[in-house]
Amino acid sequence: MLTTRIFGATSIAVVLGAVTYFSGVSIAKAADIDAKKIFMTHCKTCHGEDGHPTDLGTGLGAREFANAEWQAKTTDEQIIKQINNGTPEKMMPFKEKLTQDEIKALVSVIRSFGKK
Repeated sequence: MLTTRIFGATSIAVVLGAVTYFSGVSIAKAADIDAKKIFMTHCKTCHGEDGHPTDLGTGLGAREFANAEWQAKTTDEQIIKQINNGTPEKMMPFKEKLTQDEIKALVSVIRSFGKK
């Protein structure tokens, strides 16, 4: 009976470890990322709290994240690339300021503006 419990617990641990290892993001790390807080800290100045550009953002050509057409034609990879690299004289690159996991987490926040 004890051997069965030990085997069962070990099996679960091995499966969870394999899933975590092959996913590339640890479970604890993913749970620690507050993407909305990151957006409010680094993005809202230009992109607004609701995905509509602020006056400053409009002047810099910030995207209208709530625009359904933009949401439909823009891939997650394009969003990640834009956040990483920025646009000279318009948007600063964040690849040195945020981790790749944090940048990827921002995609869900940006996508959420298209659902409103």
